[in-house]
Parts: sequence; structure tokens; C-alpha cells
Amino acid sequence: MASNNSAVLDVVSESKEITTLLKQSKENNDLSVSNNSILHNNSSMVQSPSIDSFSTIQDIENLSELNMEENSDLCVKIDNPQKHLDTLETYITFRITTKVARIEFADNEYVVRRRYNDFLWLRQKLVDCHPFCIIPPLPGKHSLVGQLDRYSKDFILLRMKALNVFISRLVKHPILSCNEHLKLFLIASQMDFNLHRRQRSNSEKIKTSSSLTNYTTLKYRHLEFDKMKTYLTTLTDKLIAIEKISHRINKEKQELVSELQYFYPIFITWATTEKELAAILQCTASAIEKTANVQNNIILSYSNTIGNPIKEFVAYIEVVQETLQKRETYQSAYESSMEELSKKKTEKNKLLASQDTNQTTGFSLWKQPTCDDKLEKLGLIIPQLVKKAELNQDNLECANEQLRSDLEQWHIEKQQCLKKVLLDFVNKQIELYEKGVAAWESVTNRITVQIPTK
Repeated sequence: MASNNSAVLDVVSESKEITTLLKQSKENNDLSVSNNSILHNNSSMVQSPSIDSFSTIQDIENLSELNMEENSDLCVKIDNPQKHLDTLETYITFRITTKVARIEFADNEYVVRRRYNDFLWLRQKLVDCHPFCIIPPLPGKHSLVGQLDRYSKDFILLRMKALNVFISRLVKHPILSCNEHLKLFLIASQMDFNLHRRQRSNSEKIKTSSSLTNYTTLKYRHLEFDKMKTYLTTLTDKLIAIEKISHRINKEKQELVSELQYFYPIFITWATTEKELAAILQCTASAIEKTANVQNNIILSYSNTIGNPIKEFVAYIEVVQETLQKRETYQSAYESSMEELSKKKTEKNKLLASQDTNQTTGFSLWKQPTCDDKLEKLGLIIPQLVKKAELNQDNLECANEQLRSDLEQWHIEKQQCLKKVLLDFVNKQIELYEKGVAAWESVTNRITVQIPTK
């Protein structure tokens, strides 16, 4: 039998085409449960549950919000994880379904499969192409909490949900959604996509000196973006504090549940010696047991409701901070070019002043050729520095405008995201505590019925 902890729908060999895999996936849906285990004689295949088993797991309702929107011209959905077995590695791919209504796309719908490393490639390409756009983060390569097995149901579900969030942010971005690398990622066949990934132009291999230079100090601080940096730091500190306190409370709840496990059996044992109170004692024991289960459910829901969402948003904040740092790099480059230009102009003015003085006094004529040579060199250097300063100024202004636009959209998304995280957390607490209250109310009703007040 297949393990219930696996969210993988099928197991395939690397040599098969994607179209063949999709057909097999549909055919396997009609197979009986007895055929769910896919085994190979040389152990290159492993067990895999049926397709239906994935749609019945408890966490699937978390993906309901990821349904494609009908009022958009580009909608993408990620689902159907699948394990691939190669000679050197085993990995998971996800089905990516794209519905599009844009003239630059030949068809209206595409279905491809991509692995996690393909997402990493896509994000890096977007970072290279749009250095001042806020490129959303990807989920971590492996889970930090508990080091979950990367083929387990929990880990695959968590990664699939995070990948949906990532791709959703991309397709909603007015610039990133039009990127050619994203288009290729969404529509290219596996063979074409792999070929494109292997192609590397010289411009991609060789980075310019401006992109490699690190500027640590700024002569003039930009008030608008400095305020944003301070806000991001404060917001990060608050979120991390909430996560740490929540984690500590969750750990204390674990100790409470452990104590409750020893508590309710006492009432069960007591009930055997008190026939008149047996029903009430058993009811009390049941309420304590239900309370322990409620507390345990709160513990189990911690990662999904508050732990992971906060960590994921902190990672999003770090991306924004990195983008702001890139903007400072361009500002520093502009300031450096202006400072260098100013020095050369000052040097030229001094030479001209010195030349006029020498001509007036009639002395030091032997220095004149050297002065003329310097002026000639400065006459060539200064126009180049002017062009360099103008280019750096244009780059800085473009960075400022793009960053302002993205920050405005990021603030809107921040409000929506944090509101959802807090509401999900609050609603989960209310739901579980209501169950605990209901358990104790049943005890109260039982005691009131059996022992009426005088």
C-alpha cells in the first residue's frame, strides 16, 4: 500500500515526455486502488498513492483561494505534484496551467511541468532583467521547521502553496508579467525550455563593473526611501517578536497537553469507585480529554496559521530591503560620477587661471606646453564624465520611479496579506476554543440535571 504521508500523484521515469505523463495521469485515475503501487524490478520506481487521494487530504482547502481569476488576461495555477526518478536524482515537478488572453500568445491555454530549480532560474532571470522591481521570494529549498521530508504530503503542500503565491504575484505585476523569460517558463515544452536554460550569452556571463561595485556610503540621503527602510526594519522586528512569542506560547501549550494526558484518567479511575458520581466524573474526564485535543489542534495549526505565514512575509520584506539597497548602489554611482566630474572641472579652471596668470606676467613659459597637454586631456575626459553622470542620473531616476510604483503596490498587498494572516489565526483560535467551551458546557448541563440546586 502507498504511504498516506505522500502527496505525490504519480511516479515516472525521466525519459518520458510531459504529454505522455499527462495522459497517463488521466488514465491512472480510472485504475483500482490495488494498482496504486508502482514498482519496478530494479527498484527505480517507488510506491505512489492514487490521484484521488491527493484531493481528499485535509489541507486541500488551503488551496481553494488559488483558483484562477476570470477577470484577468493572464491566470496561472500550480497543482498536481509528480515524482520523477532519474539515474542520478529524484525530484518533484508541478503542473502549471496557464490561461491567457494576450495577442503575443499563440494559444489561450498551456499546460507544462516545472521543477523547483526551474522556479529558481526564473526568479534569477527576473532579478537580472528588472533590478528595481520587487521580485517576490520563493519558498526555501528545504523546510527549516522539523526538516520535513521533501517528498512528504506536508512539505509538498507547503511548497505548492508558496509557489502559487509566487507565480500569482508575478502575473499581477504590470512589468514582470510581460517578461519573455516568464512567458517561456509558462508555455515552452520541456525540451525547448531545457535548451533555452543551457544557452548562455556573453552578456549574461560577464557582469559589468557597475553591477559588481559595492557602495557603502551615500553623500546625500533620500528621505523617502530612508523612511521606508526604517519602516521595514521596524515591521520586521514586530513580526519576528510576534512569531517568537507565539512559538513560546505554543511550546507551553505542549506542556499543558502533556499534563492533561495524565489528568483525565484520574477521573476515569475515580468514577469506578463512586457509582453516584460516576456519570458526572466520566463526563468531566471526557471534557478534559476534548480540551486536550483542542489544545493539541491549536499546537498543530500553529505553523499554518501564524508561524510559516509570518516567516514567509519576513522573507518578502527582505526582498524589498535588497531592492532598496540596489537603488542606493545606483545613487552612490551617480554621486561618485558627479564628484569626479566636479574635480576635473575644478582642475581645468585652475589650469586656465594659471595659464592666464602666466600670459599676463610673461614668466614660466617653459611650463606652458605641460599645461596645454593637461587641458587637452581634460577636454576629452570631461565630456565622457558628463555622459557618464547623465547615464547614472537616468538610471537613478528610473530606479526611483519603478521602486515607488512597486512599493505602492507592495503596501496594498502587505495590508491584505497581514490582515489575512491575523484573521486566519483569530478564527482558528475561536473555532477551537468554542469546541473546548462546548465540552465544558456539557459537563455543566450534566451536573445541573443530576444534582439539582435546592
